[in-house]
Amino acid sequence: MYHFIAFAWNWEDHSAREAALRLSGKLSAPWCNLLSTEGLSVYCVPPTEPGLRSYVLPPATGVVLGKLFTTDLGKTCLSIDSEPTDRLADEIVRTGGRALIRNYWGGYVALWRDFAGHLQIVRDASGKIPCYYTRIAGITVVFSNLADLAPLRLPEFTVNWQYLAAFIYASQLQVRHCGYNEVTEILAGERLEVCGNSLRQSSLWDPRQVCRSRRIDHYAEAVTEVRHVTQRCIDAGAAVYPTILVSLSGGFDSAGVLGSLCKSPYRGRITCVTHYPSDPREDERRYARLVARRAGVELVEEPMDSPEQRLDRRVLLAPQTPKPSASGLVGSLQLGAINRLASTTGAASLWTGQGGDHIFFQTTTSCFSAADYLSIYGFQGGLLRAIHDAARLSRQSYWSVFRSALKWRRGSRPFPAPARPFNFVNPMRLPDDPVHYIAHPWDCDTDDLPHGKQMQIRFLAEVMNRHRPLSIHERAPQHHPLLSQPLVELCLQIPTFILVQGGYERALARTAFSDRVPPEIIQRHDKGSIVSYVTDLVRRGTDFICELLLDGILAGQGLIVRSELEPYIVHGDPFREEHYPSLMACIAAEVWVRSCQRSAVPH
Repeated sequence: MYHFIAFAWNWEDHSAREAALRLSGKLSAPWCNLLSTEGLSVYCVPPTEPGLRSYVLPPATGVVLGKLFTTDLGKTCLSIDSEPTDRLADEIVRTGGRALIRNYWGGYVALWRDFAGHLQIVRDASGKIPCYYTRIAGITVVFSNLADLAPLRLPEFTVNWQYLAAFIYASQLQVRHCGYNEVTEILAGERLEVCGNSLRQSSLWDPRQVCRSRRIDHYAEAVTEVRHVTQRCIDAGAAVYPTILVSLSGGFDSAGVLGSLCKSPYRGRITCVTHYPSDPREDERRYARLVARRAGVELVEEPMDSPEQRLDRRVLLAPQTPKPSASGLVGSLQLGAINRLASTTGAASLWTGQGGDHIFFQTTTSCFSAADYLSIYGFQGGLLRAIHDAARLSRQSYWSVFRSALKWRRGSRPFPAPARPFNFVNPMRLPDDPVHYIAHPWDCDTDDLPHGKQMQIRFLAEVMNRHRPLSIHERAPQHHPLLSQPLVELCLQIPTFILVQGGYERALARTAFSDRVPPEIIQRHDKGSIVSYVTDLVRRGTDFICELLLDGILAGQGLIVRSELEPYIVHGDPFREEHYPSLMACIAAEVWVRSCQRSAVPH
């Protein structure tokens, strides 16, 4: 993670300037000043992760923190290792950051003052570097890690109970609200403009506009581009990390990442790791072994039922963050094994296949691909093939798919919000309009897009804001190469009926990677599950979970309904699969709110 703190204020406000100077004076070593100009000061801890650096925008108008690559994928070297030129810096400022999004990609946060003296903050499309802000005494404090604020001694933050209730209701929500009322997240691809005391937050990198800008109609062209762009994005990362851990799930996406990494001219030392559950029905090691054997790399197999992977009081020691995270809670249980392996191998990064389902279109929804064809081309000859593929994908009749396609073609009716049960959460503590509250900004103004693309954008909103590093606790921070901006944009521009051409999930990607993934994985159409792992995790930690939830802070605040939890965690009634997201969200939220009480940062 790139640790940074920035202070921005109206340069004409002398009291805000003095307050900013007082706050800056509280940052001592290892903090160093990267930029000080009228109305903006930026500080950072010099990063130790390979490739991370700062790029100062001449003439000292701003700074980009992180790692930049050029969007010109035809270049031999994609890495940007020098400062932007005066001309390009001027264009970035003049276009409000659009030139930055257009010319570069990677993992970064950029801050600068524009020609009118207003602050601009841009977080890149991948969301790799966290970015939050709070307001105090006329100053906008922008930061990546909550614990870094401790030396500033800011006024206490207050818990946003409404957000916590919404999180239990929809644990994958990715919105600007945070667990604290005083903290706001700048989401992936967003820009925050600060004009005096006025703040405006909007999508600068926008998947809706990406879909509208271009459409790749030819299957062969799409296959070639997916293969090429994936390889170039992986080449860019491989040139940064000489030693890499690759997390193999046994599925297609992580296999495609490893296969492409092995074809990179920048390939260094690679070690793979797979985590396996105790239930042999969910053991994916046979597939992970196939992938590692083909690549000729070592595979380390880690059991998921090890003593350190238990829900007990140790999770209460988790570092404080602006938001709770159910996936982060589970990931923290595997951190010890990953850190030991990273220490042994010298790896500075853990690569995953995260995002493949979202960009390559993993779905069994019966009609959206056919409805998208009907929306774009109407009753042309290719409609029969689209119906055939959708019917094969969903295992429904042609007639059923055709009726659904007519029903869901573009403009026929609004794209539906997913139905969500109120598992364990008190509906009275939810926001007045929970569907609107949990909606990502990308969910609106999409009526002109085919429904399949609307669904893909909704899925992307979840995954592209999911990355929440564990800061200093990670020896090998995660890297998700499939969520690189050029590849995401490409897949958004490929219609859904081409992405699934052939009648199975991620069909186009399977063809594109057929030369780098074992045929047993290419031909596999089932998907691994961790239901037994989560079940076992809950059962082994029942005593702790009972103590945590039934007599916890959330129950005391009336956010969770004890009587709905008791049959499962007291009396041992079997959970239904749809219960697990809400249960893990309850645990993550309770752990989070308890960490507020013991944390040294404002709370």
